[in-house]
Amino acid sequence: MNILLVNDDGFDSPFLHLLCRAVAARGHHVTVCAPATQQSAKSHAYTVALPLMAKRRDMEGADEAWAIEGTPVDCCRIGFMSICEKRPDLVISGINLGYNTGFAVYVSGTVGAAREAAMQGIPAMSLSAEYQTPPETVQFFADWAAALAERLVDYPAPEFSVCNLNVPPVPMYELKEPKMCPITRNLYKDTYERRESPRGDSYFWLTPLEQDYDATPGSDQDWLSRGHITCTFLTPDGVVDQEKYADFLKEL
Repeated sequence: MNILLVNDDGFDSPFLHLLCRAVAARGHHVTVCAPATQQSAKSHAYTVALPLMAKRRDMEGADEAWAIEGTPVDCCRIGFMSICEKRPDLVISGINLGYNTGFAVYVSGTVGAAREAAMQGIPAMSLSAEYQTPPETVQFFADWAAALAERLVDYPAPEFSVCNLNVPPVPMYELKEPKMCPITRNLYKDTYERRESPRGDSYFWLTPLEQDYDATPGSDQDWLSRGHITCTFLTPDGVVDQEKYADFLKEL
């Protein structure tokens, strides 16, 4: 298959390189189009009135790799519209450093890039690993998700949906079976700290994001807190009976 990889943490993210090797190891033709710099929380933003500079780079496992001065959605669009020789069979976005659960899926550049592919009728998957996830767990997650992605191409998923996967920060021996589930309804708790510059001007720093971990029962955050990989089909209207698609995760 022809697979396009994108992310929002930037071209030099080690998780992107790990994912590229995992996908290439399964014999696929891999094209990478990733932001040249960190582009988290860009959601579905893309560039309209400015040129987008791009530089060809090397990445182990990639048949072609580009670092693009743009958003994650810019990278996805340029990838399947201009760089890929053939329309991709699949787009995988990630692996993001940090969960994309709950309402964060509406903010995430990782999910946004995958959503752009889904809107264009290309099967799309977004992958995220929580901070402090052990390397062997991330490696397993990359290999497992690469295999699952092959199933996604022919699976009757909801129209225009993104298959969103998250893995918890637990050792391999504690990792539990994947669960199909809805997103939590809990919100991130953050604020801005106001400071004053030496010239008397005000500026604001976003405080570290915190999430209420008393998650909605049966949701992605709930299952992750119990050590399970989670899978959610995200759709434009957000209305999906996730249990209807539980067979997607079976017998892999």
